[in-house]
Amino acid sequence: YHATTRRQWVLGLLISFACVVPLHASFHLMQIEQVIGGVNGDTTAQAVQLRMRSSGENFVTGAQLIAFDAAGNNPITLVTFPSGVTTGTVGSRILITTATFQDYETTPIPSDFTMTAIPASYLAAGRIAYLNPIFMNGGVLWSVSWGGVNYTGPNTGLTTNDADGNFVPPFDGVLPSDGTTALQFTGPATAMSTTNAADYALTTGPATFTNNAGDSTSISGGMPTPTATASSTPTPV
Repeated sequence: YHATTRRQWVLGLLISFACVVPLHASFHLMQIEQVIGGVNGDTTAQAVQLRMRSSGENFVTGAQLIAFDAAGNNPITLVTFPSGVTTGTVGSRILITTATFQDYETTPIPSDFTMTAIPASYLAAGRIAYLNPIFMNGGVLWSVSWGGVNYTGPNTGLTTNDADGNFVPPFDGVLPSDGTTALQFTGPATAMSTTNAADYALTTGPATFTNNAGDSTSISGGMPTPTATASSTPTPV
């Protein structure tokens, strides 16, 4: 009886360990590395780039990006990841874009997932949160808010990627949308969050985005202009 009970206890412990470890080390050590709210005023052209803080963080199925307005209300689910991605080394990226974003890429690359656009009214002040609804009751794993004092909503999250679980204060400026710059996390791939104000800055020039396969592209100033062709009408003699 005791041997059977012990075997059942050991088996239950192993099953519990197997269930916990993949969940703990599969998607949660992630940064919101880069966000752009539009290109040259086109707010339909948006992108969010994630970066893995540790290896094996590519099993992102079910994770979400959610945008909030200036008061931290009216959540919009930008994407629920339908699958994982292939590459899971430290520093690997996941590129999520709107359908029109590729029109502004100097060398078009495939994005890993397609997102719903952040509402234009959220660009002056707002927040994006990365989470998984089944992990720690849907607690926020990474957060970036912008708009300085104009963002009045919550900035709290889990301590997984921020030691005190508070990403406040927000980045002081708006989410860029009128040029080719993006809001970028300035720390290394393994870094935890300090505060959004300390960690984020605008790119110094046109932003560069990278997908999970490692393909990169920069943002151009506008949609490609068709090249003029010579007229085929014969010249009168």
